[in-house]
Amino acid sequence: MKAGLVELLELYEYKVDDLVAGTEPKGGMAGLTRLRQTLIQSNLPGPLAKKFRDIDARFKAHRPGYKTAVDEGSAPDLGTILVEEDSPAASPEREALEKLAEAVYWSRLERDLLRTAKSFNHGKRDELRMTYAILQNLEAYSKSPQFAQDYNLSRFVLAHPIPSVSDPRVHLEDPVVAKNMLMELFREAFALSGKLKLPPEETVPYIRRFARRVLESEGSLRTSIRGPSLETLRRALEEAHRQNLSIGEIRALEERLQAAAAEERRMSLVMEDDRGRFSAAIERLTTLLTRYLPSPRGEASWPHIPPKILGSQSPEYGLQAVPHDARALNLRLMPQRFYFWNHEIGISQAGKLFGLSVDGQERMIEEGAAFSLTLPDAELHVIRYQDYLHLRIEPREAATLSNLLAEGRVMAFLMWPENHFAYLRLLRALSARFKGEVNYALFSPESAGKYGEAPIDNLQDFARKGLEVVKGRIERNSSWTAYLAEVARALELESYAQVLRLELSEWLGFSPPSRDTLGENVDSTTVGDSPSTVKAGSAVLSLRYQDDAVYVSSTGLVPRKLLDLMIWMVPEGGLVLAREGVRVAHSLVIIQPQNRPVS
Repeated sequence: MKAGLVELLELYEYKVDDLVAGTEPKGGMAGLTRLRQTLIQSNLPGPLAKKFRDIDARFKAHRPGYKTAVDEGSAPDLGTILVEEDSPAASPEREALEKLAEAVYWSRLERDLLRTAKSFNHGKRDELRMTYAILQNLEAYSKSPQFAQDYNLSRFVLAHPIPSVSDPRVHLEDPVVAKNMLMELFREAFALSGKLKLPPEETVPYIRRFARRVLESEGSLRTSIRGPSLETLRRALEEAHRQNLSIGEIRALEERLQAAAAEERRMSLVMEDDRGRFSAAIERLTTLLTRYLPSPRGEASWPHIPPKILGSQSPEYGLQAVPHDARALNLRLMPQRFYFWNHEIGISQAGKLFGLSVDGQERMIEEGAAFSLTLPDAELHVIRYQDYLHLRIEPREAATLSNLLAEGRVMAFLMWPENHFAYLRLLRALSARFKGEVNYALFSPESAGKYGEAPIDNLQDFARKGLEVVKGRIERNSSWTAYLAEVARALELESYAQVLRLELSEWLGFSPPSRDTLGENVDSTTVGDSPSTVKAGSAVLSLRYQDDAVYVSSTGLVPRKLLDLMIWMVPEGGLVLAREGVRVAHSLVIIQPQNRPVS
């Protein structure tokens, strides 16, 4: 049996379980779809194929439905919004929820694109210069009569060249200007299907074609050759020979001709290099569009906001009280006070003006407002649409990285191969014990052979999902330490269980730093075009940022793609790498050997 198929199938089952439970699978629907395609193409043997069909039937039955939630006359067309059920009659609450979801998307995108703009805003700023040229030429060409029918851009004529890096009209060095340009590119992407009657899924391919037509058009790259052209100098030399000018004058013209020819060759090489760089920039931009545009234009999911509204009089949409664990909340604007994620929030009104206060901070809530307030342990995002408000609590970047590092510390133990992956076997046996009696033969040393054979990223995904499942069961059962001791005795792994109990307890009780720090023994780096180096015990890793992704590599090993969390095993233990945008934090987890020898 092909190594790793069992684990991939279990991972698929975990993700489908999340979908059935109404929560978005880790990695999003795009990741779930890719995993499903991998399994479909893997030629599964009989028993696994039957299990896959059973799981896949549940997936098909619970795939989220999408519905266009913006009226045809509105602009831009914002694609598809996930809704619970189709409602035949429009209502103010339904419209408010749709508009708030739309605003949440743009608000999140703006924050993400600001980070992206900062990463693009160095060196020759190829991505930003290309974005400017795309926007300028798209605006110019859209005014021509042939634009609406010219899908393959055969009649496109360049209107604006790619600006130079120091063009005073563009101000590329300003990250806010850069962010606004990227935002405008996304808004144009949303509007394209309406302007061209283009299928939404063709949006990114069209923009790629358009960008390449801009780049390949004559005059797109400005040259800075000064003085007479090569052809002018050739004609001057021919004329000098006809007029029998002196040898000195002819020689001077020949030298100028040779210098001009050398300069033309140099500029040709420069332009070839520029075209290569801008071609790569186009691919990075299309990757960015694919990542952040919601399906079907790209791979992102549309924001899912709570279906209820605090203060609504509608039986369908009314919410009576704020759930204690809510991280997102919709409410009607009216004077009130309530607790939201352990923070007391006050809404005040003076005439037609509303204000919000939290933790000693006060802000006016104007129509169409979208702003964020920094709290000691999180960020509060506020969005208003007419008489409705959407609040969302999200961890700050440092808190996000700290939480990932804390989770990664436990995963480093789970992926540690000592004694046939003792920690991972313990965790899986503990997970089974929560459900009842355990057949411990399923967690014997022989059962761990598949872990060592599985690709490291598959093993990490498997361990992470198992840890997530156990966390949920621990939170619902206070006897977990007794269960862990029980399975440890049965598997004769008592010393490992003591370590695992301590690590799980610290992780479950972890609180991120109250300030923008990552804690002790943690380093961080900002990745860019140039590789970054991270030392992990006796190993040295290279971090490379490419196409909005971070790749981690070491000499002689295949690079691995860092999404949000990665464990890189080293002789001393595991290096935990956590990523938020272009910032990567890392911490070395040193794992001490236990009594049992490594087998």
